[in-house]
Amino acid sequence: MEHITLIEKRIGADLGYHESNLRPANDEGCVGKSGLDKNLSLERILEIAYKMDEKPNVIIKAGPRAKWYLKQCPKDLIHAEIEKQRSWRDISRSTMWIIDWDN
Repeated sequence: MEHITLIEKRIGADLGYHESNLRPANDEGCVGKSGLDKNLSLERILEIAYKMDEKPNVIIKAGPRAKWYLKQCPKDLIHAEIEKQRSWRDISRSTMWIIDWDN
C-alpha cells in the first residue's frame, strides 16, 4: 500500500460493464474469462494492480461472493458512470475502491 496516495471506498457503486475490465498481462490472480479470484484479499488485489502497465484506478467487488474486477475510468467521469449503472441494474451489493497511485 506504499504506492497509493489516496484510496476511497464507496459502497453500492459500480461502473462500466464487461468491456471495461482490465486483465493483468500474466493473468496473475485471474479466474475464468474476466475477473480475479474472489478469495484474494484487497491487499493482494492492490499488489497485482500496481504491477500492471495500465494501472487500474477502480477496483470493484460486486458482492460478498463475487470476483474482483479491475477497471480504468477518468476520475471526473466516475460519478456519471456510477449513475449510468444505477439506472438499469442493482449495484447495492457492490463495493468500489477508487485509487490514486504515486507514479
